[in-house]
Amino acid sequence: MRILRYIAVCSALLCLPSLAAGQQFFVSDVQEITVRTGPSLDNKIIQMVRSGAKMDKIKEEGEWAMVRTDTGKEGWVLKRYLSPDTPVKVQFEEFKTRNAQMIEKAGQVEAIVGKFEEENKNLQKNLAGLQGEYGKLKSEYETLSKANANVAEMTKSFQEMKTASETARQETDRLKRENETLRDISDVKWFLAGAGVLFAGWVFGYLLGRSARKKSNRMYL
Repeated sequence: MRILRYIAVCSALLCLPSLAAGQQFFVSDVQEITVRTGPSLDNKIIQMVRSGAKMDKIKEEGEWAMVRTDTGKEGWVLKRYLSPDTPVKVQFEEFKTRNAQMIEKAGQVEAIVGKFEEENKNLQKNLAGLQGEYGKLKSEYETLSKANANVAEMTKSFQEMKTASETARQETDRLKRENETLRDISDVKWFLAGAGVLFAGWVFGYLLGRSARKKSNRMYL
Protein backbone atom coordinates (compact mmCIF):
# COMPACT_ATOMS: atom_id res chain seq x y z
CA MET A 1 0.00 0.00 0.00
CA ARG A 2 2.88 2.40 0.84
CA ILE A 3 4.49 1.71 -2.55
CA LEU A 4 1.25 2.54 -4.34
CA ARG A 5 0.95 5.82 -2.42
CA TYR A 6 4.54 6.70 -3.25
CA ILE A 7 3.86 6.08 -6.95
CA ALA A 8 0.71 8.20 -6.72
CA VAL A 9 2.62 11.10 -5.13
CA CYS A 10 5.41 10.96 -7.73
CA SER A 11 2.91 10.81 -10.58
CA ALA A 12 1.02 13.80 -9.22
CA LEU A 13 4.20 15.87 -8.82
CA LEU A 14 5.31 15.09 -12.37
CA CYS A 15 1.91 16.09 -13.76
CA LEU A 16 1.83 19.52 -12.06
CA PRO A 17 2.03 22.30 -14.69
CA SER A 18 4.53 25.09 -14.11
CA LEU A 19 3.16 27.57 -16.67
CA ALA A 20 -0.33 28.50 -17.79
CA ALA A 21 -1.15 28.22 -21.46
CA GLY A 22 -1.86 31.24 -23.58
CA GLN A 23 -2.97 34.47 -21.82
CA GLN A 24 -4.37 32.77 -18.74
CA PHE A 25 -3.12 34.18 -15.43
CA PHE A 26 -3.59 33.42 -11.77
CA VAL A 27 -4.07 35.70 -8.82
CA SER A 28 -0.76 35.53 -6.95
CA ASP A 29 -0.29 34.38 -3.38
CA VAL A 30 -2.31 37.05 -1.62
CA GLN A 31 -5.54 36.67 0.26
CA GLU A 32 -7.74 38.36 -2.38
CA ILE A 33 -7.74 41.27 -4.80
CA THR A 34 -10.31 43.66 -6.15
CA VAL A 35 -11.68 43.82 -9.67
CA ARG A 36 -12.71 47.37 -10.54
CA THR A 37 -14.68 49.02 -13.30
CA GLY A 38 -11.66 51.03 -14.45
CA PRO A 39 -7.88 51.17 -14.23
CA SER A 40 -7.63 53.18 -10.98
CA LEU A 41 -8.29 52.78 -7.29
CA ASP A 42 -11.05 55.34 -7.59
CA ASN A 43 -13.18 53.02 -9.75
CA LYS A 44 -15.92 50.91 -8.26
CA ILE A 45 -15.15 47.38 -7.05
CA ILE A 46 -17.28 44.86 -8.91
CA GLN A 47 -15.79 41.59 -7.56
CA MET A 48 -13.37 40.23 -4.98
CA VAL A 49 -11.13 37.42 -6.27
CA ARG A 50 -9.19 35.06 -4.01
CA SER A 51 -5.65 33.79 -4.53
CA GLY A 52 -5.44 31.03 -7.11
CA ALA A 53 -8.44 32.21 -9.16
CA LYS A 54 -8.03 32.00 -12.92
CA MET A 55 -8.70 34.91 -15.25
CA ASP A 56 -8.00 35.86 -18.85
CA LYS A 57 -6.04 39.04 -19.58
CA ILE A 58 -7.67 41.13 -22.29
CA LYS A 59 -5.34 44.13 -22.45
CA GLU A 60 -2.95 46.25 -20.37
CA GLU A 61 -2.87 49.93 -19.47
CA GLY A 62 0.02 51.10 -17.35
CA GLU A 63 0.16 49.14 -14.14
CA TRP A 64 -3.36 47.87 -14.70
CA ALA A 65 -4.72 44.96 -16.75
CA MET A 66 -8.20 44.40 -18.05
CA VAL A 67 -9.28 40.79 -17.25
CA ARG A 68 -12.22 38.45 -17.56
CA THR A 69 -12.82 36.40 -14.40
CA ASP A 70 -13.95 32.79 -14.27
CA THR A 71 -17.47 34.06 -13.56
CA GLY A 72 -17.48 35.98 -16.87
CA LYS A 73 -17.17 39.48 -15.43
CA GLU A 74 -14.73 41.96 -17.01
CA GLY A 75 -12.80 44.51 -15.00
CA TRP A 76 -9.45 45.96 -14.06
CA VAL A 77 -6.85 44.62 -11.63
CA LEU A 78 -3.31 45.63 -10.71
CA LYS A 79 -0.84 43.73 -12.88
CA ARG A 80 1.49 43.02 -9.96
CA TYR A 81 -1.09 40.69 -8.51
CA LEU A 82 -1.17 38.55 -11.66
CA SER A 83 1.24 35.73 -12.37
CA PRO A 84 1.48 33.22 -15.22
CA ASP A 85 2.75 30.62 -12.74
CA THR A 86 0.35 28.42 -10.83
CA PRO A 87 0.35 29.56 -7.20
CA VAL A 88 1.79 27.26 -4.58
CA LYS A 89 -1.57 27.07 -2.86
CA VAL A 90 -3.26 25.95 -6.11
CA GLN A 91 -0.49 23.46 -6.78
CA PHE A 92 -0.86 22.08 -3.28
CA GLU A 93 -4.63 21.74 -3.62
CA GLU A 94 -4.28 20.09 -7.01
CA PHE A 95 -1.66 17.80 -5.55
CA LYS A 96 -3.96 16.87 -2.67
CA THR A 97 -6.78 16.16 -5.11
CA ARG A 98 -4.66 14.07 -7.43
CA ASN A 99 -3.04 12.27 -4.52
CA ALA A 100 -6.46 11.45 -3.10
CA GLN A 101 -7.55 10.16 -6.52
CA MET A 102 -4.40 8.06 -6.84
CA ILE A 103 -4.88 6.67 -3.33
CA GLU A 104 -8.47 5.86 -4.16
CA LYS A 105 -7.42 4.11 -7.37
CA ALA A 106 -4.65 2.30 -5.48
CA GLY A 107 -7.24 1.13 -2.97
CA GLN A 108 -9.46 -0.07 -5.79
CA VAL A 109 -6.52 -1.90 -7.36
CA GLU A 110 -5.63 -3.41 -3.98
CA ALA A 111 -9.24 -4.53 -3.53
CA ILE A 112 -9.23 -6.10 -7.00
CA VAL A 113 -5.92 -7.82 -6.25
CA GLY A 114 -7.36 -9.11 -2.98
CA LYS A 115 -10.42 -10.37 -4.82
CA PHE A 116 -8.24 -12.15 -7.37
CA GLU A 117 -6.13 -13.65 -4.59
CA GLU A 118 -9.28 -14.96 -2.90
CA GLU A 119 -10.54 -16.34 -6.19
CA ASN A 120 -7.12 -17.92 -6.78
CA LYS A 121 -7.30 -19.62 -3.38
CA ASN A 122 -10.76 -20.94 -4.21
CA LEU A 123 -9.52 -22.15 -7.60
CA GLN A 124 -6.55 -23.87 -5.95
CA LYS A 125 -8.95 -25.52 -3.50
CA ASN A 126 -11.24 -26.61 -6.31
CA LEU A 127 -8.24 -27.86 -8.29
CA ALA A 128 -7.10 -29.95 -5.33
CA GLY A 129 -10.62 -31.40 -5.07
CA LEU A 130 -10.71 -32.14 -8.79
CA GLN A 131 -7.30 -33.80 -8.61
CA GLY A 132 -8.59 -35.98 -5.76
CA GLU A 133 -11.66 -36.90 -7.79
CA TYR A 134 -9.43 -37.62 -10.78
CA GLY A 135 -7.26 -39.94 -8.72
CA LYS A 136 -10.34 -41.76 -7.44
CA LEU A 137 -11.80 -42.09 -10.93
CA LYS A 138 -8.44 -43.26 -12.27
CA SER A 139 -8.27 -45.97 -9.61
CA GLU A 140 -11.83 -47.06 -10.37
CA TYR A 141 -11.05 -47.07 -14.08
CA GLU A 142 -7.99 -49.25 -13.56
CA THR A 143 -10.05 -51.65 -11.41
CA LEU A 144 -12.76 -51.80 -14.08
CA SER A 145 -10.13 -52.31 -16.77
CA LYS A 146 -8.73 -55.29 -14.89
CA ALA A 147 -12.25 -56.63 -14.36
CA ASN A 148 -13.02 -56.16 -18.04
CA ALA A 149 -9.81 -57.97 -18.93
CA ASN A 150 -10.86 -60.88 -16.69
CA VAL A 151 -14.33 -60.85 -18.20
CA ALA A 152 -12.83 -60.86 -21.68
CA GLU A 153 -10.62 -63.80 -20.76
CA MET A 154 -13.55 -65.67 -19.22
CA THR A 155 -15.68 -64.89 -22.27
CA LYS A 156 -12.93 -66.23 -24.53
CA SER A 157 -12.65 -69.42 -22.44
CA PHE A 158 -16.42 -69.82 -22.47
CA GLN A 159 -16.53 -69.43 -26.23
CA GLU A 160 -13.75 -71.98 -26.60
CA MET A 161 -15.58 -74.40 -24.28
CA LYS A 162 -18.81 -73.78 -26.15
CA THR A 163 -17.11 -74.47 -29.48
CA ALA A 164 -15.51 -77.65 -28.11
CA SER A 165 -18.84 -78.75 -26.67
CA GLU A 166 -20.58 -78.15 -29.97
CA THR A 167 -17.87 -80.09 -31.78
CA ALA A 168 -18.20 -82.97 -29.30
CA ARG A 169 -21.99 -82.95 -29.67
CA GLN A 170 -21.69 -83.07 -33.44
CA GLU A 171 -19.18 -85.95 -33.15
CA THR A 172 -21.50 -87.77 -30.76
CA ASP A 173 -24.42 -87.36 -33.15
CA ARG A 174 -22.26 -88.66 -35.98
CA LEU A 175 -21.19 -91.69 -33.96
CA LYS A 176 -24.78 -92.30 -32.89
CA ARG A 177 -25.95 -92.25 -36.49
CA GLU A 178 -23.12 -94.60 -37.50
CA ASN A 179 -23.99 -96.92 -34.59
CA GLU A 180 -27.62 -96.99 -35.60
CA THR A 181 -26.57 -97.76 -39.18
CA LEU A 182 -24.33 -100.57 -38.00
CA ARG A 183 -27.15 -101.94 -35.82
CA ASP A 184 -29.49 -101.95 -38.79
CA ILE A 185 -26.86 -103.75 -40.89
CA SER A 186 -26.35 -106.31 -38.11
CA ASP A 187 -30.10 -106.99 -37.90
CA VAL A 188 -30.22 -107.54 -41.65
CA LYS A 189 -27.29 -109.93 -41.44
CA TRP A 190 -28.98 -111.93 -38.69
CA PHE A 191 -32.20 -111.99 -40.68
CA LEU A 192 -30.38 -113.17 -43.76
CA ALA A 193 -28.49 -115.76 -41.75
CA GLY A 194 -31.74 -117.14 -40.30
CA ALA A 195 -33.38 -117.17 -43.69
CA GLY A 196 -30.35 -119.00 -45.09
CA VAL A 197 -30.58 -121.65 -42.38
CA LEU A 198 -34.28 -122.16 -43.09
CA PHE A 199 -33.65 -122.32 -46.81
CA ALA A 200 -30.80 -124.77 -46.32
CA GLY A 201 -33.01 -126.92 -44.09
CA TRP A 202 -35.78 -126.87 -46.64
CA VAL A 203 -33.36 -127.82 -49.40
CA PHE A 204 -31.90 -130.56 -47.24
CA GLY A 205 -35.38 -131.85 -46.39
CA TYR A 206 -36.44 -131.72 -50.00
CA LEU A 207 -33.40 -133.70 -51.07
CA LEU A 208 -33.93 -136.26 -48.31
CA GLY A 209 -37.57 -136.67 -49.30
CA ARG A 210 -36.68 -137.05 -52.90
CA SER A 211 -34.08 -139.70 -52.10
CA ALA A 212 -36.58 -141.57 -49.95
CA ARG A 213 -39.19 -141.57 -52.72
CA LYS A 214 -36.66 -142.93 -55.19
CA LYS A 215 -35.80 -145.77 -52.85
CA SER A 216 -39.48 -146.60 -52.36
CA ASN A 217 -40.08 -146.77 -56.05
CA ARG A 218 -37.18 -149.15 -56.51
CA MET A 219 -38.63 -151.51 -53.89
CA TYR A 220 -41.86 -151.85 -55.76
CA LEU A 221 -40.11 -152.59 -58.92
